[in-house]
Amino acid sequence: MGPKPRAGQQRGFSLVELITVVILIGVLSVFVGSRFIGGNGFAEYVYQAKVIAVLRVMQTRAMHDTRPGYCFQVNFDSSPSSFGPPSLNYTGGASSDTCSTIIDTTNPDNLFTSDAEMLANNVSFSAVTDGSVPLDFIGFDNLGRPLTAETNCAAGCKIDVLGEKTVSVCVEAQGYVHAC
Repeated sequence: MGPKPRAGQQRGFSLVELITVVILIGVLSVFVGSRFIGGNGFAEYVYQAKVIAVLRVMQTRAMHDTRPGYCFQVNFDSSPSSFGPPSLNYTGGASSDTCSTIIDTTNPDNLFTSDAEMLANNVSFSAVTDGSVPLDFIGFDNLGRPLTAETNCAAGCKIDVLGEKTVSVCVEAQGYVHAC
C-alpha cells in the first residue's frame, strides 16, 4: 500500500486540473453532441427565411421598376415543392418571361429552391390566400402590395413550411412580409 496522508494533509486534484477537465468535457460534448442531434427541425426555419428573402427581393424590384407589362413574382409549385421567380431577365422584350408560372432554375441559388433540395431535407410547403385558396404565385405592384391570381392577399396570404415542425410566412394586404 501507498503512504498514508498525514493528518491535515489532503490529496486530490488542483483547481487547474479540474477546470481543464471541465473544459475538455464541454468541448467534446459540443462536437459529439452535434453528430447525434442532426438538423431535424432546423431546415424549416432556413426555408422560412429563404421564402421571406425571395419575396422581399421581388417586392423591392417591383417598387424600383415601374415599367408596365413586367411581373415581379415568386412562383410556388407545391407538388413537388419548389419556389422562385420565373425569370430575372428584365431587359426590353422579355416581359412575357417575367410573367410565366414556371420557376427558372438558372436563377442564383439564393432566389429559388428546387424540389430535389426540399425533398432531401424532408420539407414541403403550402401557399394559400384567405386561409383556403391555393396560390400559384405572389407578385408585387409598384407600391409593394401583393398581387395574386385570386384575391391579392386582401385578408393576407400565408406560406406554411412543413417538416418536423411547421413555420409560416405571412404577406399582409399592404405588402408586409414577415414570419408568423
